[in-house]
Amino acid sequence: MKNIYFLLFLFVFISCKNDSQKSEQPTVVTTAADYSAYLELDDHEQITQLQLDIDSLEIVVANNPIGVLDLGRLSSKLNTLYDLKGDVNNLNRSVEMQEAVVENMYIKPNNSKRELAQAYIKLHQFKKADSLMSSFAKQDLSRESQMIYFDIAMELGDYSRAEKMLNALKNSQDYNYLIRAAKWNDYKGDLSATIRLMEKAKTLADQSGNLSLQLWTNSNIADYYGHDGQIERSYEHYLKTLQLDPNDSYALKGIAWIVYSYEKNPNEALRILTALKKRHPLPDYDLAIAEIKEFQKQTEAAEELRQSFLEEVSNPAYGNMYNTYKIEQLVNGNNEEKQQALIIAKNEVENRSTPETQSLLSLAFLKNGMMNEALENQQKYVMDKTFEPVAQLHSLEILIENGKKQKALEYGNDLLEAEYELGPVTLNHIKQILSSI
Repeated sequence: MKNIYFLLFLFVFISCKNDSQKSEQPTVVTTAADYSAYLELDDHEQITQLQLDIDSLEIVVANNPIGVLDLGRLSSKLNTLYDLKGDVNNLNRSVEMQEAVVENMYIKPNNSKRELAQAYIKLHQFKKADSLMSSFAKQDLSRESQMIYFDIAMELGDYSRAEKMLNALKNSQDYNYLIRAAKWNDYKGDLSATIRLMEKAKTLADQSGNLSLQLWTNSNIADYYGHDGQIERSYEHYLKTLQLDPNDSYALKGIAWIVYSYEKNPNEALRILTALKKRHPLPDYDLAIAEIKEFQKQTEAAEELRQSFLEEVSNPAYGNMYNTYKIEQLVNGNNEEKQQALIIAKNEVENRSTPETQSLLSLAFLKNGMMNEALENQQKYVMDKTFEPVAQLHSLEILIENGKKQKALEYGNDLLEAEYELGPVTLNHIKQILSSI
């Protein structure tokens, strides 16, 4: 048995060494000139006009709080302002307005209810979205309702219901079916099928000329290409997204990840993320910047950013939106923070029991010294139920702490191949774990 462990460790060591040699000579696929202009865009005029429109509509709505057309317009503009500036108060206000639309809509109310359900999904209020859809969708078996039911079921981890909805929607010429079939295959671990479906969806989106469909498809297929190791194609589609919408922060963040994780150019990645944080100050930019600071051995600066993130998302206005991020940070803190992570993880599983949320609960068990509970939970809800690398990393750590080293090595070898997706800091952590076996 010792000889088996030695051979496995030798294989891992050689793999790590080869990875290290590769990382010393990273391939460069990005060119700053391609995207720098998008970092320097001034959206002040657009935001000023949007705010003026909102202020005007707020007056109208105050005088007529049951006017559904004005309520709907206000909700839409507040949602757009949130997407541009990241102020969660605008998102919450947008949802309030949509709730008022639903309350006062008597002609074709189901359309407004579906929009509200999608707003609840954005707020990570998945059970609320499910309850709303259940209130009318049994009588409304339209494709629109089935699609949202599928989305909610996936978020809740109700995969049997999601599969049933997907089968009912099946139409290889329907954009909305294709993107959901892609998501289903990604969950099943079939990335090749996912990409094929997304490519078909992209063709349909391009043929339609619908800007929102083109934006969503290009940015999401860029993610999938990256997961598949097709970095150049990933970069190409992030650029296409920016060409369609120069203000698309998601695409710029994706490019920053390529620059950092693939090209190992932390300074340029920081330049991109710092510009994005200034323009679109979402809390998770602090975590992205913190990781790069850690990669640069600036441990104190990284910790300050993580604490800044935790302080910001403690604001009740964020609700459950950042629970998974909070758990990942708190489990590495002091005893009180670890206990807080366990409480949040239990609540998150109650909100939506997916392999990913269950894996975070297992990790919280582990970090609180509950090794048996961690292993039992991971075996029951996570292992062989997801191909997501972070969940596999949790399995690796839990198996090692429970003395199951041979099984842990199987996860370790797979994780070494997920360098781009996990990033260099996490990869180094994995290598340290494997070298200690």
